[in-house]
Amino acid sequence: MPPIVEVCPTFSWQQITSLIVVQALQSCYRPLNWLGSIVEWTINFFLLNGGLFRLLFKLFTFQWGRIILPDPTADNFLSCVGALDPRCDLYVDTSRPGKASSTRADAVVFPDENVGSRSTADVCVMAAKLAYENPAVVKRVVKDIWKLNFVKFSECWNEQQQMVNTQAFIFTDKPKDANAVVVAFRGTEAFNAYDWSTDLDFTWVKLDRLGYVHQGFLEALGFISRKHPDTIERLNTNAIESSEATEAREQAEATATRTPVTPHRRSKEEIEKAPPISGLAQGIIDDPAKEQAYDGQALHHGTLSGGALASLYATMLHHTGETEIASKIGAVYTFGQPRVGDQDFVNYANSKLKGKFFRVVYCNDVVPRVPFDDIVMAYKHIGDCNYFNSVYNGIIVQEEPNRNYSILWTIIVHLNAVWEIVQGLFFITLLYGNQFSESTVCLLFTILGLAIPGFAAHSPCNYVNSVRLGPNPLIECIPYDVADISQGIALMEDNVKDILCCILVAFFENQICHSGPKCLFHARNCMPPMKFGAKENL
Repeated sequence: MPPIVEVCPTFSWQQITSLIVVQALQSCYRPLNWLGSIVEWTINFFLLNGGLFRLLFKLFTFQWGRIILPDPTADNFLSCVGALDPRCDLYVDTSRPGKASSTRADAVVFPDENVGSRSTADVCVMAAKLAYENPAVVKRVVKDIWKLNFVKFSECWNEQQQMVNTQAFIFTDKPKDANAVVVAFRGTEAFNAYDWSTDLDFTWVKLDRLGYVHQGFLEALGFISRKHPDTIERLNTNAIESSEATEAREQAEATATRTPVTPHRRSKEEIEKAPPISGLAQGIIDDPAKEQAYDGQALHHGTLSGGALASLYATMLHHTGETEIASKIGAVYTFGQPRVGDQDFVNYANSKLKGKFFRVVYCNDVVPRVPFDDIVMAYKHIGDCNYFNSVYNGIIVQEEPNRNYSILWTIIVHLNAVWEIVQGLFFITLLYGNQFSESTVCLLFTILGLAIPGFAAHSPCNYVNSVRLGPNPLIECIPYDVADISQGIALMEDNVKDILCCILVAFFENQICHSGPKCLFHARNCMPPMKFGAKENL
């Protein structure tokens, strides 16, 4: 039977709207990219010169030779993400129960045998954040600050977009005999119209034995191009042939040795002679200037970090028969990832990544809520949701509340946006020390949340704080569907209680910290504020 290849035939009003939005965004790529370059250069200009007042002092005292002009390729030039959250030290709080046993995720803590530990999550969230920086910054942070082994920074080709638009980097815990490999994918850039158009693109393709998969993310990994429909058929054929060949080898080895089936360990010669999985033309695959993001051999005893690309990468390793590499995946961490496929895809991914997949969602972040999970779009999320509210208290649920970003939640979402501003200005530092104080850029971005709350909630500060301040392990209290409006409202009510608890602890810690109200879902008592020393920034 020939492989099934089908482009989703249904075009609802939502999908038509999506296509219009995608085209509009892509037409804005150049001006938006230009605006982003100006914004980043300006931010770095002020940062490198000590801020506005020091810069003015240099100007008025004619110290013009001491004014530093930013170089976008330098190892001190920050992206917008880096400016939002300049923290780069690997850090774990040891002063409260449930925390890891070290203040650094070094050789003692990373890699941790427990892939769900806070130290592993901290390495992954910091790697996901660092993936937005230029190669010089990434290399400096990994080698000089984290004291880990930098391997490679990749800028990969997207045939559909005809540009290099997929970034990832790889590092290990040590140069030789590494116990852990981390592959970190860059997520959605604020001023990259193609990134946002991919998130808002609801089109998908059906791959045999897998299900419907988001077309834009397949293109980002270098599998297909919608401009050439035959690439979808080739991908499907290549994936099935590779999977069947691996399965046959593994079965033959098990029969010959009379042992259970285990992943086939390919020789160097087999790797070199293996046909490509990608459906793109051979000339594109062989072009050294068009590196493809999907490379199964990059990962050994590895951890994947990032968003949708990390989850799709891990799933495709299994689907394409890369069982040796897939079996060595220790964990997949995603932070604010959009949905990737339908229920069949999710069922397959869950069966392969069970116990290894950690999907982290912060409060009202809009990105995890698209493409929509409704009767028309039918996109689904892999795994359970590690959900953190606006006070960084967390719980494991099947799905984040307000999963399709309904207009009915507008008032609650905007009230939370107001709290996030107040928390960033006062309470976060008061409760947890200077390590958690928000940068000026982050505060300005948070203020934007009053207009577009879900957009500002995607800030990396929120995800780093969720990992470092949230309960560990999380409490698994809701085994049913949070899409039930009553359960969603219950989550929001508990968020309000936590906000009040934070305010009370900040001002009256001695009176309430041991006998006061409970925190999220009555999981643990309110804790006294923690003070941390300043950490090195980017």
